[in-house]
Amino acid sequence: MAIRRLPPCAAMLLLLLCPELRAQHTPAIRIGFGNEKIDRAPMLRISSDLALIDVSVIDRNGRPLRGLPASSFHVFERGAEQRIVSVSEADVPISAVLVLDESRSMGKGVHLCAEAVRKFLDQCTARDEFALISFAEQVAVQSDFTNDPRAIQDRLLHVKSQGRTALLDAVKSAALLMRHAHNQRRVILVLTDGGDNRSRARETEVLRILLETEAQVYAASIPQEKPLDDPTTAFGPELLDRLSDAAGGRNVGMDGFWDLDRAMRQIADEIRSEYVLAFRPENLTHDGTFRRVSVRLTRPPGVRQVSVSCRPGYYDSFE
Repeated sequence: MAIRRLPPCAAMLLLLLCPELRAQHTPAIRIGFGNEKIDRAPMLRISSDLALIDVSVIDRNGRPLRGLPASSFHVFERGAEQRIVSVSEADVPISAVLVLDESRSMGKGVHLCAEAVRKFLDQCTARDEFALISFAEQVAVQSDFTNDPRAIQDRLLHVKSQGRTALLDAVKSAALLMRHAHNQRRVILVLTDGGDNRSRARETEVLRILLETEAQVYAASIPQEKPLDDPTTAFGPELLDRLSDAAGGRNVGMDGFWDLDRAMRQIADEIRSEYVLAFRPENLTHDGTFRRVSVRLTRPPGVRQVSVSCRPGYYDSFE
């Protein structure tokens, strides 16, 4: 789930459909990213307090559940239910940072991951943009955001596995790079087979940055074929679960490298099948504090089990 300011096209549509949202003058919004403050003018003359949430709904087989009515969704902020203004289900352009593990434990599997990324890029649209980060002991930004998938695919021709695993450093770099993204829907996609045994960044630091970044984290978690000397890598799946949960995404596990194509298709399908909920938060204080949010779903008839993915909350803007 990403909570964000309303983009101009969506705002115009809501203005037409919802008279109660019509214009009032609003001052510039001051948004906090850690210690950095950025002044930004409102996109349209509507209430700056309207928020959007990206929500993923998955059935028991891991497939996106589409076509749900607006009445199925319930948004709660700090325990109080909020009034939902609109619910949409649109395949919108994405900005994705692809994070590829090139550490020694990946072995020849790093080439299979590179091929899976190339297939993922083949499904992109003209308005999507992508960046590429690789990591082992060091993190390298192989490509900044581009609309040309071939620029990313060319970089993937030179992957090789070596060194230890600085996973947290890589995710932190991806979150910071995401601040330069142009599309409203933002995704960090991590392909790795292990935990972290090299990063300087702490998990608490990375989780905080992810909460401040309007991006979801998805991971393709590949089981190791043989144990390594460093036991910390055994905590890889649990670490990826925590990172993806905090950012409203999901860690899709696999049985082995042979299962990689299925996992990547599942992630791509889920990213393209999200719901966007618009609501107006109550009792905003505009002091930069964290506001906890949850989304509940009224289970549709005939559906035995569903899973709802969303971020745990957002930081209120500064006035």
